[in-house]
Formats: sequence, C-alpha cells, structure tokens
Amino acid sequence: MLKTKNKLFKLVLTALLAALVVGLQMVVGIPLGPFNITLTLIPIVFGSITLGAGYGTALGLVFGLVVSIMSITGRDIGGQAVFAANPAIAWVLCLLKGAAAGLCPALIYKAFKDKKAAPWILVGASGLFIFIAGFAVGKILKTGWSAKTVIIVCLAAIIAAAYLLIIHYAMKKDTAPVYLASMIAPIANTGIFVAGMFIFFRPLLAEWAGGSDILLFVLTGIVGVNFILEFTVAVIFAPAIAMAAEALMKRHRT
Repeated sequence: MLKTKNKLFKLVLTALLAALVVGLQMVVGIPLGPFNITLTLIPIVFGSITLGAGYGTALGLVFGLVVSIMSITGRDIGGQAVFAANPAIAWVLCLLKGAAAGLCPALIYKAFKDKKAAPWILVGASGLFIFIAGFAVGKILKTGWSAKTVIIVCLAAIIAAAYLLIIHYAMKKDTAPVYLASMIAPIANTGIFVAGMFIFFRPLLAEWAGGSDILLFVLTGIVGVNFILEFTVAVIFAPAIAMAAEALMKRHRT
C-alpha cells in the first residue's frame, strides 16, 4: 500500500511539473537572438533531484518535445531554421538534449550527495563559468564602447558579484550537490545542442556567423550569451530548489 502511494505521489508530482515545463517554455521564454532563454530547467532540475533519474528524464523529454513543436510552428525562430535544414536530426537533437538536462542533475546529485569533494568541484565549475563569461564580455568590448556595452559590463559585474555570494552560501551551507546538479542541466542542454550543430548543421552555423569564425561565433553568441544566462538562472534558483525539495520530501515521508 505504501509503495503504491509513493508511486502515485511521484506520478502526480511529475504531471504537475510537466505542466509547469510546458507553461514556462511556451509563455515565459526570454527571446535573445535566434533562440530563447528558458526558465524551464528549474522545474526539471527540481523533479530530477526530488524524484530521481527516470522522472527527471521524462520531464526533460517533455521539454524537448515542446521545443520541437515551437520550432516547427515558428515560435522558435532559430529552432525553425534547424528543423528546416534537417527535421529528423533536429527532432532527435531536441529530445536528446532535453532528456540529458533531466537525467544529468539526478546522476550528479546522487554521485556527490554527502561527498566532501563536492564543494571543491563546485569551485572548479564556478571558475569555468567566470572564464566563459569574461571571454564573452571581452569579445563584446572589442566592438567599441557604447551605451550598450557599458550596460552589458555593469550587468556582468552585478551577475558576477551575485554569483560569488551565492557560491559563498553554497560552501557555508553544504548544499554544493544541489548547486552542481543545477549547473549540469544547462551544461548538458547547451553542450549537446552545440555538439549537434557542429556535427550536423555546420553550414547553418556558418550562415549565422556571417563570415566570422564559427567557433568564435558559437562561444560568444550561442554559448557566451544564452548559456551564461541559463546557467545564472539555474544557480540563482538552486537554494530555492534545495529548500523546496527538502521540505517536500520531509512532508512526504511524514
């Protein structure tokens, strides 16, 4: 009886989170260039940590399916171009990166939960993030100083300061595994997408780059901007994810 109730609880929570994934992706996406900055990874990471790898993967697949539908219907301009180039591979790529964004947080959280090395790995991941962010900002500044570049630099400084404060909190409160799980979702999502674009859609990348170096375009465009914002959102919401997950599981056990 208890096992049945536990399974029902997980199914109901998965359904609620799936509805939230659909709503966030379709309504609250932030357009930036040809792609959208998504807040959808928040409920996916929460479900992955709370319910486990299988349920997290299912939520990620829902995410990938919604992205695919939005691309086909033209609501995602960049995705529409990718689907126009090769629909079959685009479908697989969307579902694969979504599934990975749901699976990886559960695996990372399980692997580093209660591990002493987790905070130090968190520091290493933070250094990589700051390096990529600095590289992207430096590339922007090469275009010359303007009101836009000043605003970008100020925002980058604010984000960096907030991020360092968050990492300080993570180290003090021993919540590093949750932060690592939150970080891996955008890394998996963006990483698989970029790898797929390089392997299967290189001509399209060259077209978007407009004659500039493709790798540099990816690092400063797709990765340097979209990834940084998604990564920052995931880290900022990590404490809320941790507290909500702990409260939910404690209530469920009671």
